[in-house]
Amino acid sequence: MVDKLLKPNLMSNNQDKPKTLRRYVLKVQSIVALVVVLSYTVVVHFYFMNGLDEANFQDLHLETNHFAKAYRIDPTIQLPNSIHFTGYLDWSQLPLTIQEEFPSLKTLTQVEMTNIRKWDREQFIPWPKQVIFVVGHPLNDGKVLYLVRNIDTEQYDALSKIGIVKMFSLTWPLALLFLILMQLVVHLVLKRTLRPFNQLSDWVDTLSLENAKQVLPDFEFKELNKIAEQQQKSLIRISDVLDKEQDFLRHASHELRTPIAVVKSNSELLVRILDSSENIPKGLVAVGRIKRAALNMQHMTETLLWLSREDNEEIASSEVSIKEMIEFLVEDNQYLLQSKAVEVELCLDDNSLNIAETPCRLVLNNLIRNAFQYTAEGEVIISFEQNKVKITNVNKSEDAIDHTGADYGYGLGLRLVDKIVKKMHWQYQNNDIAGGRSVEVGFDSLSIEYN
Repeated sequence: MVDKLLKPNLMSNNQDKPKTLRRYVLKVQSIVALVVVLSYTVVVHFYFMNGLDEANFQDLHLETNHFAKAYRIDPTIQLPNSIHFTGYLDWSQLPLTIQEEFPSLKTLTQVEMTNIRKWDREQFIPWPKQVIFVVGHPLNDGKVLYLVRNIDTEQYDALSKIGIVKMFSLTWPLALLFLILMQLVVHLVLKRTLRPFNQLSDWVDTLSLENAKQVLPDFEFKELNKIAEQQQKSLIRISDVLDKEQDFLRHASHELRTPIAVVKSNSELLVRILDSSENIPKGLVAVGRIKRAALNMQHMTETLLWLSREDNEEIASSEVSIKEMIEFLVEDNQYLLQSKAVEVELCLDDNSLNIAETPCRLVLNNLIRNAFQYTAEGEVIISFEQNKVKITNVNKSEDAIDHTGADYGYGLGLRLVDKIVKKMHWQYQNNDIAGGRSVEVGFDSLSIEYN
């Protein structure tokens, strides 16, 4: 049973194994060489057989020409006969078997040469068992001279058979030698060609942002040098983008410190002025919002800088009331619900979590802002229980959803959420529902304190 389960995995691994250039070239070259060798062998066999036919025809043709000249002088000249051929005068003198095999030679106006082969199909390699050559030559008095050569391979002596077999069998060793020679040449060419490829691979492995602007090595071939140049340019562009990003983060951090400090100092000054003169609750609430916004900007800047770093430095944790945080965030984002028929329902437990406050605030603020922004008419339900925050927004109708926003579908705002939850190892689910969306953030790895 285990073997049956393992076999598909092994087959899939073999199928997913990437091809190498060496194996691919050798495979293609082997197929091409084999086709060439087989084709060459067939061609050699064809020319060998046709060469034998042509030699026999030329021999018979010369004999008929000689007889025709002599016959013009002396019509009583004896017909040519030898152990190699037999002469016949007129169609009626031909043996019946020849007449049946060559009916097209009965009426001739010019010299005609033809033959027929009878094969021995019982042999592994088919070989003609019998070959009959016939040449018809019209004479000056209207008669026709027929020369017939009947070659019966069974009657050839052993020496002749061995010679023919040796000549024919020599084709295969030559074909094999040619195939081996082609394989050897391609192997040497591949070995020579792949060397700069390996050098290019080693150079790419050592390429980094620090040495990207060094002088390119020579990889012998123009195409490889072009690839190396493009690789270097690509890495230099990435390096420039990273440098600009780091500069932006450093400049943004530096420039935000001043307005943050001004907002904090002036809000504290306003508190003292309001406390010393008159008790103005609305002014104190507004000042509280200013202080909270300034503090959030400060923490947000620190968190964004922390996210941009590649190290795994942990951010400080503290005891946080999730209920109070959500209430403040709902109040801060109320402007998104102006002139909208949206009901907000809060179901919050009085639990405190030992958590990194600013990342948590950024996550919940983005989720709440998205829920408010993409609910035109309906309800938003925010719940917190058992270390989980769940935010659900439902529109009464699909037409009520604003599809014109640049980040519709919760794309841009939630990129930051995705990055934070991954780095903090929190649980996160974001699902489409009828008319809206349901989002859940869990803090299972955190300790919970109940008040």
